[in-house]
Amino acid sequence: MKKILFFSALMLIFTSCSSDEESSSENLDSTLPKTISFIYPNENLGTNSIGTLTYDGNKIVSLTREQSKIVFTYDGNTIKKQEVFDLDFQKNETKSKEVLYAYENGKLKTRILKVGFADNGSEALSTIKTVYTYTSDALVNYNYYSVSTSGQEKKEGEGSLELKDGNIIKDSKTSGASKITTTYEFDSKNNPLKNILGFNLLLNEVDGFGKNNIVKTSRVSTEFPNPAVYLTSYTYNDKGYPIKRTAFDSSGISIEYETEYTY
Repeated sequence: MKKILFFSALMLIFTSCSSDEESSSENLDSTLPKTISFIYPNENLGTNSIGTLTYDGNKIVSLTREQSKIVFTYDGNTIKKQEVFDLDFQKNETKSKEVLYAYENGKLKTRILKVGFADNGSEALSTIKTVYTYTSDALVNYNYYSVSTSGQEKKEGEGSLELKDGNIIKDSKTSGASKITTTYEFDSKNNPLKNILGFNLLLNEVDGFGKNNIVKTSRVSTEFPNPAVYLTSYTYNDKGYPIKRTAFDSSGISIEYETEYTY
């Protein structure tokens, strides 16, 4: 499952009667997406759906699609939990995934992913823990572990994230003899999720998230040393936010999927 791709534009303008203060009035952008439509030209690659987002101010509450729902829980201004539920035809919820986040000195320290909850129980079938270490503002190292039901941890791999201008530009991940390196190039426009409170702290948790939008993804691995390149194009509104995202497959010709946004 893709990690998450994510009402109206509200511009707060502070002015006063003084002409000097008017000249330095501040514009605060509170643009948030209302809906995200996922469109797959090839039905073998995915099912078309529309996701509806709800907020409490600029805190995201939920993202609901026809057959799934993601619920977010905050602790102050940081996201502490994300829960994913499967929905049946009667909209009954079955919990399938949970992610717990912990922070240290205002930065993400640990991410605990739990998958597979039998009958909505509290016991997960699989647990992966990721621990982040900040070498600098531009480099974050991480180790990830599998966790048994008894709490025993086994290291499964490690990696590093390179950051620049609010975007992750490189993700290198090693597990055993396997290594995958992914590099990203960005535009200078607004990512549709940039104003959601707390998303900027989640590093690579939200696929493709950054201050701007990914236009090119290159991936190499020990199994496939020749780079696989994926291009993405956008149509923007007058505020520089995408209203349509088109992702191409590695051929650069065929459309893999499209995403449409309303604000």
